[in-house]
Amino acid sequence: MAQQAKHCNDPFTELDNLIPVLSDLYTAVKSRHQKASSMLEQLIHSLERITDANPDGALAAIHLSRQTSPLKQPIYCAVIAQLFARQTHMEGSRQQALMQAVLFCNMTFYEFQVLLNRMDGKLTDAQRAKLEKHPLQSAQIMEAAGFRDPQMIKAIRQHHERPDGSGYPNRLPGADISDLALVVSMCEVYTARIDNRVYRKPVLARDALAQFQSEADERIKNLLLNFAKSIGLYPPGTWVRLASSETAIVVSRQSNSPVPVVRALFDSNGMPYMGPVARDARDAAFKVTAATFPPSRPSVDLPALFE
Repeated sequence: MAQQAKHCNDPFTELDNLIPVLSDLYTAVKSRHQKASSMLEQLIHSLERITDANPDGALAAIHLSRQTSPLKQPIYCAVIAQLFARQTHMEGSRQQALMQAVLFCNMTFYEFQVLLNRMDGKLTDAQRAKLEKHPLQSAQIMEAAGFRDPQMIKAIRQHHERPDGSGYPNRLPGADISDLALVVSMCEVYTARIDNRVYRKPVLARDALAQFQSEADERIKNLLLNFAKSIGLYPPGTWVRLASSETAIVVSRQSNSPVPVVRALFDSNGMPYMGPVARDARDAAFKVTAATFPPSRPSVDLPALFE
């Protein structure tokens, strides 16, 4: 019974359980309910607790998610934002502004996003106009509900601006985009690109932020470096090819080394092992050679690897 209780409280389950909580919070904010502030405080506390208690498990839950609700994205973004805040020793009020921004930046957009996630083609002019309005609409709803932290509001308004000036709604140049807005953007782009879509396969984790990596701006490079340090070169829950030609899953990061802790689940022929096999990636025979995808669906209980 105790083992069952432990399993029910892993990050995989706990993060998914926060999705209806976020939905209720959106309703409360839009209706300017008096309990909206306390609901938000409790949600952020839950996210911080889950992430701090098992950061590797929380990252694994994001990368191995089979959740289909579009509301998973702000929950997952908040986990990464929390890790980024810890990595950079972010001051408390800025961390709260960042967490609020990633949770609410697309509040007016998620019903529409369900449709977009299934599309394989260009947006109509009407759809594009709706898309480009949502950062301002989300900020306006937050202000009307009494959430007026200028750092948070600015990050919501700017989270779809891009350093090259191609973003929206105001086509701002990079120098005019706040640091928090850029971090929100990185969290969003990352979680969107590693997710499966009807019209495309997920992108490998290390390639998810490729559009930012070409930036010459030292400020953006520094933000991107800290983002990478926050989740690891090979984040927990991602798949890697070893020098032995085995396919392994990353189960944790190491604080003093970029080399991850891995467990081999498929042999060199792509055949599954009966259970996870410990491999020391510091050993040249089992070093990580590339990120990859699993040859088939694993037969083991993946969440159990991260308890």
